[in-house]
Amino acid sequence: MVDRIREFLSSRFEAVRSPSPLTLDAMRAAHQVQAAAIRAHPDFRRVSEEFDVEYEVARQMQVARTQAGLTQADLARRMRTTQSVVSRIESGVNVSIETLARFAEACGSRLQVQLVRETAPRYGKR
Repeated sequence: MVDRIREFLSSRFEAVRSPSPLTLDAMRAAHQVQAAAIRAHPDFRRVSEEFDVEYEVARQMQVARTQAGLTQADLARRMRTTQSVVSRIESGVNVSIETLARFAEACGSRLQVQLVRETAPRYGKR
């Protein structure tokens, strides 16, 4: 999927590239063209929604840690891991439910997962 998006973007923006330095206005215009093309890609909405979930999880984890008055190093000690692992966990990408639960417990919180039925489906019928 990511490769398809990269391929799409590189094919669309070959014309925007210039051997001579671009002016600020030209760079802004190129950025607007690129942003519009990205949003128009058929997979953009689905990928964006997937990242939205990950970013929301990451945001909630950071909030829980800071509300507990803990640094990443403090939390790492409580979880018996390293600060760099806590940093990776707080990125919210590919974090297991078990790790989320350990993180929550170390913050003095409890993990709660909730599935909410949507009124209109986001994706086509399968």
